[in-house]
Amino acid sequence: MPWSLFEILSSLPTFALVLFRLGGLMATAPIFASSIVPIRVRIGLAMTLSAMIFPFVKQQVPSEISLVSVLVSGTGEVLVGLSIGLAITIILTCADITGQMVAQQAGIALGQVFDPSRQDRTTVVGQIYGLTLLTMFLVAGGHRATLAALLDTYAVIPVLSYNYDESVVLLLIEMLTAALILGIRLAAPVLIALFLASVMLGFLSRTMPQMNILSVGFTLRVMIALGTAGLALASCHELLLDGIWAGFEDIRSSFGLDVSRMRLVN
Repeated sequence: MPWSLFEILSSLPTFALVLFRLGGLMATAPIFASSIVPIRVRIGLAMTLSAMIFPFVKQQVPSEISLVSVLVSGTGEVLVGLSIGLAITIILTCADITGQMVAQQAGIALGQVFDPSRQDRTTVVGQIYGLTLLTMFLVAGGHRATLAALLDTYAVIPVLSYNYDESVVLLLIEMLTAALILGIRLAAPVLIALFLASVMLGFLSRTMPQMNILSVGFTLRVMIALGTAGLALASCHELLLDGIWAGFEDIRSSFGLDVSRMRLVN
């Protein structure tokens, strides 16, 4: 049955609140916030998803709501989406940490390239790690888990009921710590291989003084770094997936969501 003009106009405030929460996620979450995706596509996706979510949450909003209430409460709705998207993005920055550490130790950190997905400069190694991690994020269903986490927030944080507390700050700090630890673990094989190469070159410089260690050593370190990084990426998928899903579990726990529902998404 088609809606009347009055019903459509009376539902706009509720639709705006749903769009605020989903828009906050779209502005910060991986893939959804990528600058590679045209802004019109992102806006259209946010509007479409909001229209799909709206019928399930419209009962949470009073029938009569003022524009002032929508604008004031909209800040909390945006903050919920921003917090979830930003926390997931922080987890994926472990690839940048790994790439920077590997490139610095291999001596190729100065050869940076422009990353169009983030509108920023990064190392070649960091871009390789980032694309690999982003591909695994998609294949593992991370985009679905992101939307599922946002949808589940309506069960514990109804519309117009979010109260800011320190749990968001603690969540972001925990995500930064987890990203740093995961980045170091990803870079560990390359760092160990480069350390052993430095020890080997040190012995060679003592036993063969006539060899130009600087020129030979630079090429050798780059080859060892890239080769070890390739082998590490081919065998560290479990580590990456465990880090991603652990981050989702922390996000759901911070917002009081059911962690067991992760099995349905994974």
